[in-house]
Amino acid sequence: IPSMTSKSYIFIENKLQKEIKNTAWAEMQKAGEEEKKIALDLGNVDTDGVPLITVVADGQWSKRSYKTKYDAFSGVASIIGFQTKKILFVGVRNRYCVICERAINKNTTTQDHVCFLNWKQGATSIEADAIAEGFKNSIDMHGVKFSKLIGDGDSSVTKRLHEILPYGQALRVEKIECRNHLLRNYSQKMMALTKRTEFPIEIRKKISNNIIRMRTDITCAIKFRKSENKPLHQKITGLRFDIANAPNHRIFDNHENCSSYFCDKQSINSNNKIKNQDISREMEIVVSRLSNNAK
Repeated sequence: IPSMTSKSYIFIENKLQKEIKNTAWAEMQKAGEEEKKIALDLGNVDTDGVPLITVVADGQWSKRSYKTKYDAFSGVASIIGFQTKKILFVGVRNRYCVICERAINKNTTTQDHVCFLNWKQGATSIEADAIAEGFKNSIDMHGVKFSKLIGDGDSSVTKRLHEILPYGQALRVEKIECRNHLLRNYSQKMMALTKRTEFPIEIRKKISNNIIRMRTDITCAIKFRKSENKPLHQKITGLRFDIANAPNHRIFDNHENCSSYFCDKQSINSNNKIKNQDISREMEIVVSRLSNNAK
């Protein structure tokens, strides 16, 4: 089967490009209407009657650069409605255009073309800028304000939003840490403790063997506390207690404070000899960041 010519491919690509873009924007507008309706039904509005919604946002890059070499040429940030789980905004940043780059290298005039080059700063600032763009345009696009943001621990996004104040001084965006990122950070910090040789090898091994179990324990606690028929502040208090108690249950065999829904031992293992005050304090520091975000 003969392959299509380059000219035919580009023609079809350009045609589909427009259709995909138009469809994407139409779907985002529909999602915005759904989020707006839910907010109005729940009474989540500001003093001017503008609906307030919670969104989830994160960045993606053309190249994986987890803690190394932040030099991707392209990046995207997406904003998703918390209630509908549908995309409300997509911001794209490109640091490279092959046609422009070729013209520069050959020292010639750039030919007419569709240029997607729209970012001249570093790759690390793409996420914050694109998300900020979405917040600035939320009222024009959807007639809503993104009052709460669920995201990872990237402080640059929060800093950028506090700089631009998309809704003025009267409404500052509240940042809520993403559960998955918090739990991943929790596991990483616990694993880091196992590499510190000043602590007894026995307890370091036990931490290493139970990191996944402790994370699972906390996930189960979140599920249980959410299902309780109690006021929100009581659910949060209960979850914080469970998170703080996780090392006692798994590492130190101390079940004195274990909740009845999770553990029925309700006792201290008298044979446990691995209690170490120094590492206990370090673990409390790791646990405190997670429990402080229990809401």
